[in-house]
Amino acid sequence: MAFLRKLVRPRFPLSRLFPRFLSDAPSSKTLKIFSGGSFVDLRQESGYYLDKTAFISKIEDLNARAILSIRPRRFGKTLFLSTFSSYYDIKNRERFEQLFGDLYIGKNPTPLASSFLILDLNFAGLRTSETYDVFNADFHERLNEHMSDFMRKYQQELGHSFQIKENALANFGTLLNAVRSSGHKLYVCIDEYDAGMNEALKNEPTLQHLTAHHNSSVQSKIKKIESSFKQFYSRLKYACDAGIARVFQTGVTPVAMAEFTSGFNISEDLALRREFWDLHGFKKSEVELFLDNTLGLSSDVKEGITKWLKEENDGYFFNPYQTEGIFNPARILYCIKQMMEQKEFIDERIQDTSIIINNLLGFPPDPQTMPSQTTLDLIVNNPLGKSILTEALNQYPLESRKGIEQRFRLTNIRDLATDRTPLLSFLFYTGAITYQPNPSPTSLQHSFRIPNCIAKREFIAEALKIYDWKEVTWAYSGSRSEE
Repeated sequence: MAFLRKLVRPRFPLSRLFPRFLSDAPSSKTLKIFSGGSFVDLRQESGYYLDKTAFISKIEDLNARAILSIRPRRFGKTLFLSTFSSYYDIKNRERFEQLFGDLYIGKNPTPLASSFLILDLNFAGLRTSETYDVFNADFHERLNEHMSDFMRKYQQELGHSFQIKENALANFGTLLNAVRSSGHKLYVCIDEYDAGMNEALKNEPTLQHLTAHHNSSVQSKIKKIESSFKQFYSRLKYACDAGIARVFQTGVTPVAMAEFTSGFNISEDLALRREFWDLHGFKKSEVELFLDNTLGLSSDVKEGITKWLKEENDGYFFNPYQTEGIFNPARILYCIKQMMEQKEFIDERIQDTSIIINNLLGFPPDPQTMPSQTTLDLIVNNPLGKSILTEALNQYPLESRKGIEQRFRLTNIRDLATDRTPLLSFLFYTGAITYQPNPSPTSLQHSFRIPNCIAKREFIAEALKIYDWKEVTWAYSGSRSEE
């Protein structure tokens, strides 16, 4: 949280240091906004928070036993999941007003508020790229740690505890029986449910096997890993069907949902639904309010900064009919933090707007914006991927009659070299491309494009650096300073 405080709190009064910036800055209440970490810690330490809690009631109205929320990485999924679990946690009943009183959901609580036992799980970091034995030990240890925390937290509600044994799947069955006996309900909140699959794809032999048609020992390992996840999800599905539990999962791609969770077909997928397009990320008005409450810019400087942020970061359309593009929140927070640091070194006597803007933007690019190596390998290392990315870089619309696939298996990754639909779907989910907004009503095609300057620049730079793409050199239109 120290990082957050540094991010949003200037060291000195802005009015003393930068009168030019505040000369006609709009006045507004302090906006609480944040894009990661624990919701409870954030609220207790008075960090900035963008109120997304209206979506909690929308999700509850779906009356779904399981929810799947997919967005590219660093899009605020973890914070929303933390908010969601905190809202339903029976342990927060006594401090509900403190945590949610000034938010939408605190003023409009739903019938299920503070009524669940929460089992938090996170599959990030599972060692799927190593041997199956290493993965298996890690998988059981991870689940057991989460269940041990659960038992300690809810011992009063459960009335007793049980001994955690080595077999995590057996322990999970025992946990479900304990919840059933207590008369309470369980909400299982899984962050990065697909991280294990993504980690497996980083392993070169695995990737080669999946993108080719030869047999290897990799197939055996993948099937064993798949079996472990299937056993876990079969127990989870039973709990949902029996009315014991509900599930909320976040991730980047729907590959693992089809591959590792076979039979868990009860999830309501929010990824492409129009009413949830802004569940994660910032809208333009929210970015402007953030600028007002952290930098206090004059209207002309703010206009220039907003224009630059839009060109660099805006443009994500997860539904072709959404009303505006959405910003990646982690990138916006990075830019705001950097501009706050730059602002401390600007001479307050400078009156030229363009000089002020250039000085504010004189910071290095976010090192976390680069596409993952897995994405690059799957796209750039096959002829169809090179063809599609070259089309996009030259601003040709990427079209597909079938649209986006909402489920596809690891074995379908072989089709990335021959079939546009799986490849476009993979690019869409990882944030490499996005919907072309406002399509023609008569169009039979789903059209896509690269979302913004950052995505274009990073994909081109990496393709040129790693794969020596001579044929796309001319498509790279200038450096950052020229934009």
